Amino acid sequence: MREPPPAAKAPISERDFLDALPAVNTSCVTLAVLWVLRNEPLDMRPLGCYPEQLFTEEAPRRLIRAFQERLA
Repeated sequence: MREPPPAAKAPISERDFLDALPAVNTSCVTLAVLWVLRNEPLDMRPLGCYPEQLFTEEAPRRLIRAFQERLA
């Protein structure tokens, strides 16, 4: 908001109302940020799901299995 809220419950003019609204570019930026934040990333994976080809040693695989069992 560009103006403080009214101190009294008196009727206000349309000009006062429009002057209190945020600038158009501020509203557009806010909407763009909210749109980006609400979208799920395309590469999202559930917790505990790891591509097997990235972990080849036995120790990490054992830890992943234990973690997945705890999640289940």
